[in-house]
Amino acid sequence: MLKTTTTATFLCFVLATVVLMNPTSSTATYSPTSSASTDTFIFAKCSPEKFSPGSAYETNLNSLLSSLVSSTVASRYNNLTVPSGTGTKSEPAVVYGLFQCSVDLDATSCSSCVSRATALVGNTCPNSYSVFLEMQSCLVRFDKSSFFGVQDKTEMLKKCGQPMGNNDQDALTRVSDVMGSLSSGSGSDRSGGNGDVRGMAQCMGDLSPAQCQDCLTDAIGRLSSDCGMSQGGYVYLSKCYARFSYGGSHARQTPNSNFGGDKDDKNNDGIGKTLAIIIGIITLVILLVVFLAFLGKQLRKLQDEKCCK
Repeated sequence: MLKTTTTATFLCFVLATVVLMNPTSSTATYSPTSSASTDTFIFAKCSPEKFSPGSAYETNLNSLLSSLVSSTVASRYNNLTVPSGTGTKSEPAVVYGLFQCSVDLDATSCSSCVSRATALVGNTCPNSYSVFLEMQSCLVRFDKSSFFGVQDKTEMLKKCGQPMGNNDQDALTRVSDVMGSLSSGSGSDRSGGNGDVRGMAQCMGDLSPAQCQDCLTDAIGRLSSDCGMSQGGYVYLSKCYARFSYGGSHARQTPNSNFGGDKDDKNNDGIGKTLAIIIGIITLVILLVVFLAFLGKQLRKLQDEKCCK
């Protein structure tokens, strides 16, 4: 009886330890920093499905990423397919990928941004079949299935800055004007400004003009309705994005100087993580004390029974 009860208690203790100490996630999402650098990391989405190290897919992926960086010399957008190697249904080999830079980047800055993005892939999304990695002024995306020319308005990331004062009608008017300018614009790359408010919107280069218009209409609409009363904001969809900054010096600047949510969120995230660690440690200590107390009680009981015999 003692052995069975003790074993059960110990298993509960081990299970609690595993649950507390082994969180998992297939998504890496981070808030933008206060830097307006073109190669600042924004977010990444990683597929939970993984390829095997040393597989044909990994070889082709490395070739694809290298080719994407090389092609930044000639263009700010390119999509490639690397089909070499023999794959199977369970272990595909073909990799579809693309990069895109903001239209205002020169070739050197575009190359630097894409190089930085490809370098982050391995650590951010190790061995993931599908990755969408967004930087401040460029993105890199790849998948085992072709996504070229496919419309997708899935919301990847949205964030609004601190709310403006209700009496700041001039600022609200400038934001509204910028949203209107982005909406009424044409083409896949749009920018607008009014005073100290700057906005930018962009489609992925594989979309048709009609698909681009459809995607931007959605992104700008969400940005206007959800962040129109804020000091900056952004909405990233799978195939396009729209963002604006208040008091920024450049259209592609991420809302930051008046984007208090970044700092507050970072502080809150840090406090939350610290509290989670502390609570986890306290819980483990309590479980350990309870287990040792129970074990000591059983041992004393066993000794008393032996003495009485």
